[in-house]
Amino acid sequence: MKTKICLLGVFAFVALAIAAPHTWVLKSGETVTGDYVSSGSTALVIKTGGTNRFLALSNLSTNDQAYVAQMKSAQRQAQFDAEAAQMRQAGQMEFTSDLVENFPEKVNQQRGWMDCEFLELENIYTSGEEDVNLGFAVADKNDDSFYKCVVPKYLPVPGDNTGLQHNPLVEYVTGLKRHDKIRLIGIVSAPLASDFRRFDVERIEMIETAAEKKAREDADAN
Repeated sequence: MKTKICLLGVFAFVALAIAAPHTWVLKSGETVTGDYVSSGSTALVIKTGGTNRFLALSNLSTNDQAYVAQMKSAQRQAQFDAEAAQMRQAGQMEFTSDLVENFPEKVNQQRGWMDCEFLELENIYTSGEEDVNLGFAVADKNDDSFYKCVVPKYLPVPGDNTGLQHNPLVEYVTGLKRHDKIRLIGIVSAPLASDFRRFDVERIEMIETAAEKKAREDADAN
């Protein structure tokens, strides 16, 4: 019940923040009053007079481009906060580099997530396993580096105990840019005959690309 109340509170706060009436100023000087609904890479959706209207982001004033970036970031972050609350309620935990490195009794075989920035591909902890595992490094929410993220290159074929299929996460990881902000979801494990723990990643969600972050910061600066 407490979790449900918490999630309702999150969504209520976001709805209030996102649905606040706003007067949009276009570069032409025209103004449009409407509530922010959503935005993509080129267009903004607002609700005005009970109907949705599309505005080209390139037509917005500099201040409103910054406002869109802020609202989009707040909307996305609220979704990730709600997901984190659900995972925590299910018994999962949020990992950091310090937690994984220094508290094995808390994290071994524990499922959870890590919010972080992608740094680079790194195979130091998958040495000898390059044919089956892809390693990469991230910086956690405390800006501490963590070099022990692992994605298996192949997955079992459903219904086939002997077959293997390519893991699509491999292309996803290799396509990440430095400082892309991501959420990793998986399990902490200790490989056999090793004295370290690693994060076996099963799912990756994009929180904010490095390009989106730069555009938002540039808009804020202007």
